[in-house]
Amino acid sequence: MSEPTERPAVRFDATVHPGAANRDLRGVADLDLDRIPDPEGAVRVLVTADDCRRLLESGYEVHLHAPVPVRPLPGELVEQDEAVRAWLEERLQGSRRAGGA
Repeated sequence: MSEPTERPAVRFDATVHPGAANRDLRGVADLDLDRIPDPEGAVRVLVTADDCRRLLESGYEVHLHAPVPVRPLPGELVEQDEAVRAWLEERLQGSRRAGGA
């Protein structure tokens, strides 16, 4: 199976429910989908239209809640390498390093 050449412009906030053909929601984890927290404990995912098709073909019921546009992460949310190194060094202070250093 070949990978699509273009990324979808939108994904969907959705919940997955037992279907007539598949009652066990544990199998959703095997589909390697992006899970998002759900305050009510439901199986909530961020999916493409193709992911929805795979879920339906696997016997689940899918409820779409909202479209989520795909766009780059704002630059101010991306940590710079030096900031990450400083954070890590701070947390590792006092820890023994491999090789006796």
